[in-house]
Amino acid sequence: MTRRSTLYILGAVALILAWGAGQFLFLPLLKLSFTAWFKGLATPAAGDTGTATLRFQLAMTSLFVMVPLSALVTERFAVQAKYSHSLAKSVLIGLLAFGMAWLYLHEALASQVRIAAKLGAGYVGPARLLTNDPLTTAVWFTAVCLVVFGPLDLWIARLQEQSRKTAQAAATPEKKPEAL
Repeated sequence: MTRRSTLYILGAVALILAWGAGQFLFLPLLKLSFTAWFKGLATPAAGDTGTATLRFQLAMTSLFVMVPLSALVTERFAVQAKYSHSLAKSVLIGLLAFGMAWLYLHEALASQVRIAAKLGAGYVGPARLLTNDPLTTAVWFTAVCLVVFGPLDLWIARLQEQSRKTAQAAATPEKKPEAL
């Protein structure tokens, strides 16, 4: 089996696992990561739960596709890149993007609570529906960041290569023929 077919098989297995795991992990992850938001959630209907779970499954599947794909873009076109290093870099960028989105959404939800407290009982805050959950938003943000990261990493690698060539050309002066 070639390396390329191994990567395709692993990608397909990751897709299947992400799709299946998304259904079972959605509500526990949502309760764990956004506890205060989940407590203030209106009682979801069965259809809302199904829709929210489907949205999360799609987001999780696209994220699991984008991690190896962004690493493959970097490894495929950058001359000195190894796939394992590119994959580790993509995972780290994904974790950073997810952490930023998670922190931003926590702060945004806390800000909404503070605004509702200042405006009093007459203010009706934004509806907290399961179909607009912040966890799915954070996962989609991470997937989009990885879509951008692969080509951006490639562009940075090309700029570094050009600057190395320019530095090498400047460091090696041309030899002038000596006068007799």
